[in-house]
Amino acid sequence: MNGVLLRFYVEKLKEKEVVLDFSEAAESFPALDALIQAGESRFSGPVTGRLRAFLANSFVEVEGRVVVRVVLACSRCLKEIEAPVDTRFTLTFSAGLPPIEGGEEDEVELSAEEMGLIPFDGDEIDLREAVQEQVIMELPVRPLCEEACKGLCAHCGANLNDGDCGCSAPVFNNKFAALKGFKAEK
Repeated sequence: MNGVLLRFYVEKLKEKEVVLDFSEAAESFPALDALIQAGESRFSGPVTGRLRAFLANSFVEVEGRVVVRVVLACSRCLKEIEAPVDTRFTLTFSAGLPPIEGGEEDEVELSAEEMGLIPFDGDEIDLREAVQEQVIMELPVRPLCEEACKGLCAHCGANLNDGDCGCSAPVFNNKFAALKGFKAEK
């Protein structure tokens, strides 16, 4: 695992912005590797991207783009499909919360996470976790090979996109069928 490419020293940002171009195997990201090991997805190429970090007052802003191709199973027919993941994002890192002037006694203090800030300690920021998080958030929840996918037969498991399987429709045992014609009087 080579994490050096996705790290930078905050001290360098005082001089100028930092631009990181990277191309790494999906297996080098722990969360993406877990998806691969679980058989939930495969990646058909490296995770590539460009990250630009700069100081904005006391915060570190990171703008980025990450691109990768992922192979997933259609959620209806299980056919493998390849889907592009191309995401752009902006993240704000903070070494601590900024001081709030004129606070009142009944105010509730928010954490950095609740304010949408990503806390960091020390003088180095590792963007590996942030990059893998952006990829995972862009993965489709229910991937489809096509919008009109008919899925699999619930009885025999045949792919209904290839044609009718010949199974008869299952008999639905509705215990409330006797109430179909029932009308209540008011």
